Formats: sequence, C-alpha cells, structure tokens
Amino acid sequence: MKNTRLPIIGYQFNFIQWIFLFVFLFFFSACSHEDITHKDLNQLLIILLGFLLAFIIYISRRLYQARTILKEKENTHIINLSNEEDLREMNFIQTEIYLKLKEISSDEKGKMMTQEDWITLELELNNIYNNFAVRLKSCCEQISETELRVCYLLKAGFSVTSIAKIIGRTKSAVSMSRKRLLEKINRCDCPATDLDDFITTI
Repeated sequence: MKNTRLPIIGYQFNFIQWIFLFVFLFFFSACSHEDITHKDLNQLLIILLGFLLAFIIYISRRLYQARTILKEKENTHIINLSNEEDLREMNFIQTEIYLKLKEISSDEKGKMMTQEDWITLELELNNIYNNFAVRLKSCCEQISETELRVCYLLKAGFSVTSIAKIIGRTKSAVSMSRKRLLEKINRCDCPATDLDDFITTI
C-alpha cells in the first residue's frame, strides 16, 4: 500500500526551509536600508509570521487528510480480508465433506472416515484455502499421514475432542500428536510458537 505521508512531510520541510531562507534574506536586505524603521520591520515581521502560520496550518490539514485517507484504506483492506475469510468459511461448511465430518464428530456409533473422504477433504481445503494442504506439505515434509489429518481437521475448525472421534484416537493421543507436530514444524523452515496460530495463518 502506497504511503502518501512521507512525500507530504518532505514537501512540508523543504518549503519551510525556503520560507525561512526568504525571511532571512528579506530582513538582511531590509536592515541594510537606513530609512527602514523598527515599526516597519515589526509590521513586516507580523505579516510574514502570519503567512508562515497560515502555511503551517495548511500543511497540517493536508497531512491530517493524508493520514485519514491512509487509515481508511487500511480499514477497507482489513474489512475485505475479513469478508474473504468469512466467505471461505461459509463455502467450506456447506460442503458435503464438512457435513459428514460434523456428523461423525457428534455420532456415538463409531463412524469413520474412508480414504476417499480424506482425499476429498484435502481437495476441498486446497480449493477453498488457497492450496492449504500443498503449502503445509511443502513447509514440512516430515509430517506423517495422521498428523496431516489432524492439521486438516484443525483447519476445518474442529476441537481436540471432535478430532479424537473423527480419527478414532483418544484425546490424549491427539494432544500428543499436536505436540509432536509443533516440534516437527519448528525443525522445518516454518517455525511456530503455537500450532493453532500456525494452521490459521498458513
């Protein structure tokens, strides 16, 4: 995003330097004339100071306007990003694979995901979240298949309890898997301090 503040600031200081130079030269020239009285010099000084004050006020307003415009652009950019994220999430929770995951996570009969289901989930995540699975694998090739699935489910917004049901493991096993995941990621080219934050940003 282009910063409009710096050019205005530079312009402001350059112009003020010229103003002070002009004032200095003017008074130096005026003082060299013996017929110039102190009263005349004071009047000229008041006029020049008034002009300088008006210019400073003008530049301050321009700078304020530039800051306001820049802030509005930043806010618009943030809103657009938020809207895009909301739209992606809305699209994802309407997919068949997400609905199946929700069903499995809330079912007590022990339904499981098939290999085809995992492939479908990976494809949906890649499609909706800008090649999420591809970028995850390229970031750390040491991640196992089970750990990848945990990452997919974290990206899909499922809790540790739900993930345990979906992959058929205990909660403690999923927690240990999360810990190993973070250790592996930190040994790769994508260090992270928190697994959830890492999954959210990738």
